[in-house]
Order: sequence, then C-alpha cells, then structure tokens
Amino acid sequence: MAKRTQRERTAPIATPAGDASTAAEASSVGIHLVVFRLGGERFAFQLDQVAEIVRIPILARMPLAPPSLLGVANLHGVVLPVVDLRRLLHLSESPLDEATRVIIIDAGAPVGFVVDRVDNLVVIASHRIEQSDAGAGAINPAFLAGIVKGAEGESTIRILHPKHLLRDEFSQLAASRQRATSGQTLSTADASRNAAAQERKLSLLSFELGEQEYALPLDRVREIIQLPQNISEVARSESAVLGVVTLRDQLLPLVSLRALLGMPLESGRKDPGKVVVLPMGGGAVGVVTDRTREILHVSPETIDPAPALLTRGEGEAEITSICRLEQGRRLVALLSPDNLFRSDLVRRVLSEHNQASDTGESRINGDGMADEQFIIFRLGGQEYGIAIAAVDEIARLPDQIVRLPKAPAFIDGVINMRGVVVPIVDLRRRFDIDSTDPATSRRILVLSIGGGKTGFIVDGISEVMKIPTDAISPTPEVSIEQMRLVGRVANLDSHQRMILLVDAAQLLDRIEADVLAQFDRRSDSVAEAS
Repeated sequence: MAKRTQRERTAPIATPAGDASTAAEASSVGIHLVVFRLGGERFAFQLDQVAEIVRIPILARMPLAPPSLLGVANLHGVVLPVVDLRRLLHLSESPLDEATRVIIIDAGAPVGFVVDRVDNLVVIASHRIEQSDAGAGAINPAFLAGIVKGAEGESTIRILHPKHLLRDEFSQLAASRQRATSGQTLSTADASRNAAAQERKLSLLSFELGEQEYALPLDRVREIIQLPQNISEVARSESAVLGVVTLRDQLLPLVSLRALLGMPLESGRKDPGKVVVLPMGGGAVGVVTDRTREILHVSPETIDPAPALLTRGEGEAEITSICRLEQGRRLVALLSPDNLFRSDLVRRVLSEHNQASDTGESRINGDGMADEQFIIFRLGGQEYGIAIAAVDEIARLPDQIVRLPKAPAFIDGVINMRGVVVPIVDLRRRFDIDSTDPATSRRILVLSIGGGKTGFIVDGISEVMKIPTDAISPTPEVSIEQMRLVGRVANLDSHQRMILLVDAAQLLDRIEADVLAQFDRRSDSVAEAS
C-alpha cells in the first residue's frame, strides 16, 4: 500500500471574480457551499456539513458491501467509509488521479465522498436556491437539497443532501454510532463462548523441526512472523543466537530452536521458516522453527511426562511432556518457554536487548488482559482477523477436495482429516472476492460450527497477532450482511494497517448452519476415497 498522503483543509478557498456568487451576495441569509466536479458537472455540499477535505487515503476493502463503497480508511483514529459518489449517482466511472479528493461529511457518523476535484467555496443568497426537479437532469431528485442555476455561460450547481445519498444503499450507517457504544460485540461474545467451551482443554501451538512435531502453550505466544531475510548478527560465538531484527520498532533477538535442542542448524528445507515470538521479562524473543503447523486444543488426559532420556540431550532446551494424539499414532513434544533459554550467553543477549527496549515494550504489553489474539489471514489482498479461540486448527490445502453427491450447494467438497470428513467452504466465494494468489499459499481454517467442524479456504495465513482492545472499533454498518460477518476492525494507525475482524459464528447463515448440522461428517466411503 502506498503511504497516506497529506490532508487538506477546506477553509482557505478563494472565490474567483466573476463567479455566479460574489461577495456582494454574502449576507446573513447567505448559504456557504463547497463546489466540486463530477465529470463536467458541478455539485455542492453545504459547508456546515463538511468536516474536512482529504486526498484518497489508504483503503481496506470491505466484503459484501454496496458497489459504491470503495473501502474503509483510518481518519484521525476513526474508521471512515469512503464512497464513490460517481457510482452512487450512477454516473460513468473515471480513474482516480491527483485532483481526486474525498469530502468528509459528518452525518451522525463520518462518511467520505470521492469527487473528481474541488472547485471553490462560494456564498449563495438563499433566494437563489430553487427546489425544483427540473434541473436534476439524470440525478435522482431525492438526492438534491436544492439547485442554483448559473448565469450565462455557467453551469448549474446541484446541492446534494448527504443523508438522502445514504438512505438507500447505506441505510445501516445511521446505526454506527449506536453500535459503537453498545458494549460487547458479536465477535467478542463468540470468542468468549468458544473460550468457555475450551475451558478444560489446553491450547497449544504446534510446529515442526525436521520430521518431529513440537508445541508451546498458546497463551505464551505473542505472535508468529515470517523469518526476515536480513538479520543483524550478534558478536558472540554461540550458535543458538542468530542475531537481532526490528519488530514494531523494537529489537527482537532471534534464537534457533534447532540449536537449543542440539539439532543441526540446517533444516534442508527451502522455505525460510517461521519465528514464534515469546514474551520474556519486559521484552520478547523470537524462536526460529522450520514451520508452524497448527493450533491444537487437547485434553489434559492426553499429556504424559516426558521420559527422562529426552531431557538429557546435547541441547539446552527441555522437553517437559508428550502429547498423545490420534490414539497414540501422533506424538507432540511439549516445550516449556521458561526452560528454553538456559545458557549464560542467551540470557545475556536477552537481558541486553530487553533493557534497551524495556520502556517501549512495557507500554505495548503492560496489560496482557487488554489484548485480544487473532489469526490474521488474507483474501484478495485484504487482511482479515479471526479470534484465535474460534480456530480449531490450520491445515494445508490438499491436492484434491472430494466432491460429494447431494451435498449442500455452499459446500465445495470434503476432505479427510485424520479419519473425520470435514466439509470445505471457499471463503473467497463466500465474501464475493476475486483472488490471484497461488494455490500453494492457500490454507484451510478449521472452525467448530453447527455442531461439527467446517473448513474455510483462505488465500494465506499471515501471522498470529495480539491486538490492543483500544485499537479495535466497530466497522461502519454499510450493509446487513457485512455487519453480520465483519463487525469490527483493528485500526493499527502506527503501522498503516487496517484488519477486518470476522465473526466466526456468522460465517454460515442460519439456514446453512442448520443444513450443516445434519451433514454426515463421518462418511466412511468418502474417508476411504480421500
């Protein structure tokens, strides 16, 4: 995304000599108008309705929204819907250019209207403003607050009524302010219900080193990022410390989990690997793994103490216990974050960098309860987040999805996940989004919906992220379907990122959820075929 461009103010706009309105017409009953162009025609908003005029900001594309909505943007910490006024008025479309501006109207909740260019600020005597449908032309007369007929050689100015513009396609926007103060949102409530349902289970993040699967407690994981290409080396001789990188304006030491476990540093894999970021003291440390695998929710009864022999290797890390999955056919070694870093060198490196970044990290993570944790995924170039408590696991897209006769139409097919038949829904189709992402990056988010598991195909998983609650706000209510699915947005202003937060409970509508509840997820014939 391009960087945000500089904003402009509406006030210092001169009235040119010879315009239809002159200073002589300015009086106590004069109406101030901001005049702008759409094509070759002149339109206006009343100045007292205009909050600000800005260049086109960075936009996050909103799914299931009216076609005239270009997206939502961050304006001084407020989520702003940006509407293409040409589309809204059913005028021919035109590419955006340097003259394009967004006129922000505060009609109960701020809305930005994209116009071709702003002409000037004029003052019109109130008796010159006519209430007539005759001058509306191709514009719906209901959108007009009045018409100013131009003098000889001048075009008519059509004064638009902002609330009437939004009345049809954006009727839900009026409720935005009410939702902003309505307390717990659907997404928050859904995450709480899922968390309560998982209360007795342990949540783990699993990852791979070579052919072995390991795991760390999920509540000790701050986030997951791709291993950066450029790492600043540390002047030490120990191989466990790979160096440091910058993450969100803070120094992050990177430690090789292979070295800590006494394994060869080279994995033999072509992909760069993943970094699991763990909080340590007042700072954090990045643990480098071959690749992350999935999120597990396991019963305590499946976890046994590790045999003593596993804690006596050449590495520094300690395997504390073993989790038995799939009736013992799949064994996951559990690591303790507190016991990962024993060597004096690793502790010194962490201490040095934690002291250097202690102030900044304390500000960000001083209150762990003030954060919500999300899995960030991509659809068509836009970032979305889903509460981590709602996700059962993340799986790679198999080579083949089995089409099932007489399956519900919204199901793309089914896959066999460890003996369980899981129906699959393509989230791009669900959100009506085109995408060109390669199939190799696509993943399946497996959620518990309708009494069973359902997989949703996404373009890729970016990271696991903790987001401060004060950075989360309700999305503008541009459509009923959008409200139901994307009720909140994470507005990360300092990083110029806007992440749309999906309500997991609403990914299927009620009819689809009822049908899915009756769907046979344990079809032996399909399991054998896949």
